[in-house]
Amino acid sequence: MIATVVVVLSGALATAYLWLVRQRQAETRAGIEALAAMRWREFSRLVIEALHARGFVAESVEKTLESGPQAEIRLAREGRTWLLACKQAGARSRLAAASVRELAEAVRLTGAAGGILATPANIDASTRKLAGDLDLYDGTALWALVSQMLPSSLREDLTANARKRSVREIAMAWGGAAVLGLLAGFVPALMQGKPESEAVVAPVSAQRPATGTPATTLPAADRALTAAAPADPNREQFERGEVIHAISALPWVERVLWSTSSTLVVQQREDVEQVHVQEVCTVLNRYDSLRASRLQLQPPAGSERTVRFLQCRSY
Repeated sequence: MIATVVVVLSGALATAYLWLVRQRQAETRAGIEALAAMRWREFSRLVIEALHARGFVAESVEKTLESGPQAEIRLAREGRTWLLACKQAGARSRLAAASVRELAEAVRLTGAAGGILATPANIDASTRKLAGDLDLYDGTALWALVSQMLPSSLREDLTANARKRSVREIAMAWGGAAVLGLLAGFVPALMQGKPESEAVVAPVSAQRPATGTPATTLPAADRALTAAAPADPNREQFERGEVIHAISALPWVERVLWSTSSTLVVQQREDVEQVHVQEVCTVLNRYDSLRASRLQLQPPAGSERTVRFLQCRSY
């Protein structure tokens, strides 16, 4: 009875935490990494579009974007001017305090009503103290601001990957709950010195059945643990590395990275046609677990093309 309560209670608590909390955290983390993989212009347009839904209207967007990442973008809301700074950086990096100081100084010198800073990087507590009245968007706050502006296909992909991960973790959690249940049932018997303590030996010996013993003689808890055991991830990790190595060798490719478990970002060195993209598909088709991955093709600097999302094979 005690073992059953332990299994159900610990398994249910772990399931609730992994499904309701960890899944959302994994989706947010993958989304921020996808934002960090974008070019500065694309990231800035995404932030401007998100702020437009909150009443901000950008002034001379294209002209400002041509000035480069160091320029502030002028916004207007209710007849007052605001300054926007979009700082593109790695999702695991920290934003330099100088970026916050520069925006605060620009707001003061121009007499703007306020300033907004958006970045995929982390803004630590000491840097936030320098912000004053600036609105800072990083991490979870940035994802909440721009997530609805991303292509629906990319958002669905991020959600699906987060759910797959949660399912694997939940299966492992129930396996651990089964182990706790076994311990909860057998340890009291050992402590009390009752004959039931012999039950401790039974599951161990059952895990090593004699030749010819059917697998069904294993206790139900052991069979649940065996079914929940996760596959070795080393093989897939090795294949992902091979994909990056092979595609990086293509002359028109500048950089390659996995922004999510099923989205491969390819930064182009030059504009290419569909026949060149097929070279990437040829590499992915070598691996059964990766051939249906989504491609995010980033155009080269100065190109007028937009980001393209393709898929070599369907699931």
